[in-house]
Amino acid sequence: MVIARAALLVIVACSSKQPPKVDDASRPPIAADGALADAAPAPKVSGVGEVQIRIEWKTVPTAMRASPGRTACNTPRPAAVAPTTTWGIPDVVVFVDGTPDTKPETRVVLADCVLAPRIAAAATLVVESALDQPAKLVLTRRGDAAKPEALVEAKPRTIQLPIAGHAVRVALEPGGIYQLATATKDAELAWIVAAPAGITDGSGGLTLRDIPVGARAVTAWLPPRSGQPARIARGTVTVTANALVELTLEL
Repeated sequence: MVIARAALLVIVACSSKQPPKVDDASRPPIAADGALADAAPAPKVSGVGEVQIRIEWKTVPTAMRASPGRTACNTPRPAAVAPTTTWGIPDVVVFVDGTPDTKPETRVVLADCVLAPRIAAAATLVVESALDQPAKLVLTRRGDAAKPEALVEAKPRTIQLPIAGHAVRVALEPGGIYQLATATKDAELAWIVAAPAGITDGSGGLTLRDIPVGARAVTAWLPPRSGQPARIARGTVTVTANALVELTLEL
């Protein structure tokens, strides 16, 4: 009787032991219907990087580099382009797909019958006079940043600057390309782009930051000025996360 009870206790103890656990992470995923589910999709690539762009023009015509004459203030009119000794082209607008929001404001000053800067990108334009006599400027929307090569004529807006230091602020339509001109026979021009863009510096280069990763279209646009036509170049750059990529375009 004692032996029978001991054997029964052994059987109950063995049957109460739990099977060895299996790490859930090693098991294949199970779908709702009980079948094996596909592996989880790879995470999407995300992040931002930097793009360094250089604009060159090795065969700039002489007419583009020469002054087209004198201003109404009897000062030399600036040439259409001022290339560096290494062919870099300043004052070129560069559009990169995915560039962050437009700069809030830019200021253009009229001095010695010349507008400076000659090119800018911003949502709002502030025009100021440094002359000691009244001046009049004309602002015209000429096209869209999506197609800078397709400029058209439009109804202009007159801006009066009665005294030195007087400034006028103008809100621009998003995505527009605007021409600001002096109201003189040989008008001096400045161009304002109301869209996300960068402007090449005195060496012909610029760096754009916080550009989303992936293949990005690049458009470089040299506006028409000083009696010379516009120039344009296009390319593509592949942005990688937390890295700097470089691209050189030839006008």
